[in-house]
Amino acid sequence: MSLTGQLGSHDSDVREYGYALGPPTGILVLHHRTAARIHFAEERDDYRHRLFWSADGVLAARRGSGTTHLGPHDAFWVRRGTAVEVTTCGRQSVHLVCLRQAPPLLAEVPAAAVPINRELADTVRGLCRSGVSDDDAMAAKERLLAGLGRAVPLLPGGGGRGLARQVAAGLLADPGAPSDLVGWARRLHTTTKTLQRDFLREYGVPWSVWRTRTRLQASTALLGRASVTQVAHRVGYASASAYVDAFRREYGITPGQWARGQTVSLESSG
Repeated sequence: MSLTGQLGSHDSDVREYGYALGPPTGILVLHHRTAARIHFAEERDDYRHRLFWSADGVLAARRGSGTTHLGPHDAFWVRRGTAVEVTTCGRQSVHLVCLRQAPPLLAEVPAAAVPINRELADTVRGLCRSGVSDDDAMAAKERLLAGLGRAVPLLPGGGGRGLARQVAAGLLADPGAPSDLVGWARRLHTTTKTLQRDFLREYGVPWSVWRTRTRLQASTALLGRASVTQVAHRVGYASASAYVDAFRREYGITPGQWARGQTVSLESSG
């Protein structure tokens, strides 16, 4: 099961909103709207910084071996010259903000999750409508640069490029997928033993451990937007109790406590 439902085609509607693009102080916002998953293939932009944000879904992001999942309360910051891969986890929209200026607190950060409060969310959405003057857009850009701050590091992974990497990529995009390692081995025309050995070598932990960590991390992007039971099922757990136990072992608190903490954080920063 995907995080937000069954996936369809890859068709999307992209609208561009550019302001004062001649000088380096300009800003470009691409608003992707789709009825299916969007995949931004791994690439680097040597000229522009990028900010990926989805107001209505979950993004899976990867830089090298580091991974993260982001809900509407976070965006994915990417400094120019940094290669990343970003995938939506279902039917949703994506705002891609392109800048040639970097927020002061993120100027030296290659890629990271950054909190998005209500004011910043409204600022991005406000740039995606007709009739916005360059002056108003520049004022909005300054609010965005000033508001983007604390960077959250990516979840470390491994540096492998082999079969294990293909399994990891599949789990990142769809943590709730029911396939076990036997299914992955069959799909990749290899043996389960070979895949287990490759995963341990490339990622430093058994496949089952990496899958658990990936599912729990993905669940944090959903908490507060769905019930604990719904979140548990969307990230692949058969029962809410099994999910709660795994979450507590990994993070030291329950999913409900995590969700309440996120709500307090958003209210205090909004």
